Amino acid sequence: MNDITQRFLELYDYLLSLGEVDGKADFATKVGISTSSFTEISKGRNNVGLSAIQKTVTLFDWVNVSWLLKGDGTIDTRTVKYDSTPITTNQNIGHSPSNLTTFAPPTNINIAPATAPATSKLWLPKVVVVTENEREIISLVPVKASAGYLNGYADPEYVETLPTIRLPNLGAGTHRAFEIKGSSMNPTFHNKSIVIGRWLESFDEIVDRRIYIVVTNEYGIVAKRVLNRISERGVLTLVSDNSNKNEYGNYDVEPEDIKEMWYVRANLSFEFPEPDNSLLSRMDDMEAHLATILKQLNNKK
Repeated sequence: MNDITQRFLELYDYLLSLGEVDGKADFATKVGISTSSFTEISKGRNNVGLSAIQKTVTLFDWVNVSWLLKGDGTIDTRTVKYDSTPITTNQNIGHSPSNLTTFAPPTNINIAPATAPATSKLWLPKVVVVTENEREIISLVPVKASAGYLNGYADPEYVETLPTIRLPNLGAGTHRAFEIKGSSMNPTFHNKSIVIGRWLESFDEIVDRRIYIVVTNEYGIVAKRVLNRISERGVLTLVSDNSNKNEYGNYDVEPEDIKEMWYVRANLSFEFPEPDNSLLSRMDDMEAHLATILKQLNNKK
């Protein structure tokens, strides 16, 4: 069970104590999941999905989103202040005393900011496409749609227009697929390969020299090996696999410029280049020569 799921269950208990929900079935219905799904979540077998989180903070708009996603602050944004005036016996003591001021929470809730300054968190993807049974679908960003993705990654209508794919054995997490353009990652990835990445929640999760999809305004959508140098120089260094470093050199990206990062889990390649034939050719020649010698020796017997 991840931290967000744990806090989601704490929120359910809080809602129950306030009388906002009548039980598991009522809560599940209100946040758009089945009772059985919530049971699996409450037993720690599944983590809460993004769709349920979005519906929860929309329905209960006083819920502290920062607390739910990061554990910051308190669960309830409704701030209650009492002044120092003592309550006398002739005052109306009830649910709304005259010296009680309630501050309403803001109505505009930003579920998943792309990046927050001075933090290692990337929060949650802006938009996730799910099926009716709460199963996430892998949206595919083709090369021809990559420019539009930089502006539309937070637009549900845009994301819903993207083609989708399904792959087994990817495990838990939110995934997205991107078509790669160019030769900077040869021989690992070839031009027009499709790579599938899992959403990266924090820069702290980066493992040096592993491959990530990095989405920025300046460089667009790129697949690179990443070196985390935030603590030393305040940047991430992006490294290409192509040995031609004159054309595909390393470069730095500042964390605040990054819209999204996805840890690459799989690769679909549609090119099958031949291996370096120089060594294979010599081995083929040696094998043919050895076969000739063996044939000659057999003929002499």
